[in-house]
Amino acid sequence: MTTEQPFKDSTPSYKTFKRHDAPYTSVKPVSQNWMQRTENTLKQLRDLKESPDQDRLDLVRVMRFSFSALGQSLAGWMQWINSPEIMSTFDQEELGEMTKTITSMVEQFMEYDMKITEEGMRKGLAKQRAAREGVRFVI
Repeated sequence: MTTEQPFKDSTPSYKTFKRHDAPYTSVKPVSQNWMQRTENTLKQLRDLKESPDQDRLDLVRVMRFSFSALGQSLAGWMQWINSPEIMSTFDQEELGEMTKTITSMVEQFMEYDMKITEEGMRKGLAKQRAAREGVRFVI
């Protein structure tokens, strides 16, 4: 027995069938639409990053785009890790590798965050001192 339910684009999302008298559900792999959007985002990010002769505003724009892309990815990850149905499809070794990779990336990012925050705070204090002395910074 096969049952199909269409996505909005009429692509079957899953099929239910019987095998040895037990129902199994075959879930459609990650949406091709999502994969295409992600590939496009990566291409845009690489193009932005490699643009020659970027001024300060361009560099800030690249960072904004990067954080937007990261936010979308993190939202997807949160949906996955909060879904026992999805996470139960991974074995202990796969979950261990994901955990190792993710925690390493987060550690590196947080260390960088602390470094830049300290630098920004120093610059902010220097700006406040300069304002008291009548020196103006141009941003």
